[in-house]
Amino acid sequence: MKKLGIIAAIVVAVFALLFLFKNILIKAAVEGGTRKATGLELTIEDMDVGLFSSKVDITDMRLLNPAGFPDKVMIDIPKFLVDVELASFFKGGAHVETIVLDLKELMVVRNKDRKLNLSALKSVSEKQQKGRKPVEQKEEKKAPQVVIDTLVLKIGKVTYKDYSWSTKPFTKTFNIGINEVYRNITDPKKLVNLIIVRALQKTNIAQLANFDLDTLKADVGDTLKTVEKAATEAGEKELEDLEKSATEEAEKAVGKDVIEGLKKQLE
Repeated sequence: MKKLGIIAAIVVAVFALLFLFKNILIKAAVEGGTRKATGLELTIEDMDVGLFSSKVDITDMRLLNPAGFPDKVMIDIPKFLVDVELASFFKGGAHVETIVLDLKELMVVRNKDRKLNLSALKSVSEKQQKGRKPVEQKEEKKAPQVVIDTLVLKIGKVTYKDYSWSTKPFTKTFNIGINEVYRNITDPKKLVNLIIVRALQKTNIAQLANFDLDTLKADVGDTLKTVEKAATEAGEKELEDLEKSATEEAEKAVGKDVIEGLKKQLE
């Protein structure tokens, strides 16, 4: 009986370590990948990863503005669901089967020095520098290859704030209600630019902020062609299916029946 108790304790410990390792691996991958693609910091409030599941449910994820901007948050994402092939991380890349990106708000801010927060995004800055005299940079390590099979993109609203004239900013908000499905995205930087393009296309913020949107449109032109018709219905179905699957996996995540059985044996 004593040996059985020891074995049960070891099994439980192994499950706990696997769960912890998986959380750490995926959280680091999301934060590191975002920093690589955007150049900005990302915060994650909560993450739910099943032990036997490849699905990740992230709650309250926020991309932060760089220093020098009154508003802390650039992009507020209350819900981020992803189904990833875990083995791909060990091959130096990332194969993502499905992403559901539920973006509540994009904040476009011009500060008192007339700098625009969007220009701090690495992917945007690189496109803005195209055609200008190149600045000498340190050679960066090649980014791992990322392939996203399906992206469900939802954007609620976009807000523009201009602090360049007064401490009380000129503010304008646009409710755009985007819900679209895209296929085969192979560059995380283009994902960032796609979000900016689709958000600003529905507003006149590019004109208000004197922001070059056409360059970004050209960059994501091929991706925009993959947007599906009847995207709202497709997006809702993918979101419902992924949420349902994530819930089912979460219930099984720690091998509930197995653990309960082991507990009874220990008692």
